[in-house]
Amino acid sequence: MPARRLSEAVLQEALRLLEVHGSKRAAAAALGISRAAFQHRITRAQESKDSPETGPASEVPFVPAQLRKTGVFLLTAAQDETAIHAPLWENMQAYAAHRGAEILIGGFTYQKGLFEDHAVVTARYRPELIPFLQPRVIELGPNIVWYGAANILPTTSNPLAGWQTQTREKWAVFPHAKIALETVPVMPGRRPKQIMTSGVVTLPNYVQRNAGQKAEFHHTLGFTIVEVDGDGDHFGRQVSAEPDGSFQDLDVRVEGGQVSEGHRVKAINPPDMHGEHMPQERASLIWDLDLQTMTCGGKGLIDVLRPQYQFVDDSFTFSARNHHTRDDPHEKAWRIAEGNSSVQENIRAASWIMAAAQRPWCRTVHKASNHNLALDRWLKDAAGASDPGNAYYWHHLNSVWHEAIRRGDRDFQIHAYALQQEDPGLLARVKFLREGESFLICGQSGSPIECGLHSHVGARGSRSAQSLRRIVERVNAGHTHEAKIVDGLYFTGKGFDAADAFAQRGPGGWADALIVTYRSGKRSLVTPWNGKWRG
Repeated sequence: MPARRLSEAVLQEALRLLEVHGSKRAAAAALGISRAAFQHRITRAQESKDSPETGPASEVPFVPAQLRKTGVFLLTAAQDETAIHAPLWENMQAYAAHRGAEILIGGFTYQKGLFEDHAVVTARYRPELIPFLQPRVIELGPNIVWYGAANILPTTSNPLAGWQTQTREKWAVFPHAKIALETVPVMPGRRPKQIMTSGVVTLPNYVQRNAGQKAEFHHTLGFTIVEVDGDGDHFGRQVSAEPDGSFQDLDVRVEGGQVSEGHRVKAINPPDMHGEHMPQERASLIWDLDLQTMTCGGKGLIDVLRPQYQFVDDSFTFSARNHHTRDDPHEKAWRIAEGNSSVQENIRAASWIMAAAQRPWCRTVHKASNHNLALDRWLKDAAGASDPGNAYYWHHLNSVWHEAIRRGDRDFQIHAYALQQEDPGLLARVKFLREGESFLICGQSGSPIECGLHSHVGARGSRSAQSLRRIVERVNAGHTHEAKIVDGLYFTGKGFDAADAFAQRGPGGWADALIVTYRSGKRSLVTPWNGKWRG
């Protein structure tokens, strides 16, 4: 016997009772029918007519995937059957108009009904989002892809797991509510690949169980901006919104549908410095610094963003007598051939760069890092006393260190002393942190960021940098040389320099990347390329 066709009045009554009672179980009881029968009516109602708030995904006016030549794109995600964050959506549209950008949205499904009635509801999205939905793979530029078809479960703890090689050598942005970024290894000499998630424009809407509550904590309103310039070079960074939907992207702030420029940021964390091997391109890009004259032109990234703080990791490499190579006769021969066998010259190069990189409106904070502490290790090795080119410096620094011990100065740091001696006037304004010393910023956001850790020492003294994701505070760190975002832990990146040949033994992910922290406590990773840091 064929099933009886339900009238439109019956279907609409089911929708009304669901709204009145708040759950399918209670609404079904009010009608005196089973939950399964009630779910059938809800499904039929949604199939026959769009609900007042949403429309079916099948109405999306898809366009064929195509390669864009140049442009700016705002990429975000949306959950089915979920309200949007209206102020954020308004601000995104305002910013898109300001930049001449195209908005692309990747939808994802999260069937809460599976936990209640074991019935999957057809994916539907807010009608204002439908014209922008692009759940397909689109090449935004020669080497970057929007992977809108991913449909990654929003409760997954690592949304990028398994996607590393999906787009081969091309960068990729995946729609997801949790912010994540990973550097994929490539062979030496090539630009490392990044994959990242987008952020989301819809409100949190999770089943309040184990996975759902964890996912809600990491739910990040925002988007990823991708800029492709006339050279085909691309630049991608994630932009996180504040609770009211406002956001800042570099020096541009969008609030209440209005766009304004020239805003300062709270802090920048540049790549690990390694001063004696600093490439001119990096010095020019960040500080507009000429390494020959040690003068700045005032047009660097720091001069545009005007941070309150800049942080220095691994100010010098200590390559002249690094413990990894100083007992290797061939490496020692290389240091002599390169004119790089003087410990004091290593430290002087770093000191001069730090001095030139300072700005009167920006406090420089130096972290005690593993390469700085290599100086301490060298001074403890008696072999330094008979090193012809460095013996005088070895004895001098040890003498100063012993004087500090005699006066009971446990805060004394020999690497800080050595750096300051090369330019005492300027470096007197630098804040030198001890190993393990805390330096918090953005405490007013309710979730401060720890900026005192280089990450060569992890939680509980481990050597795992990623263990810092499990400490109470969010963290901005260096050391790994690979850009990464995992939970609340952000890592800078550092590209290969001339002295890094020892590390180029196979595929790696070293590439310059800076952390930009805004006054709101939100952060972005900025990855320069070809002497540019934005499109």
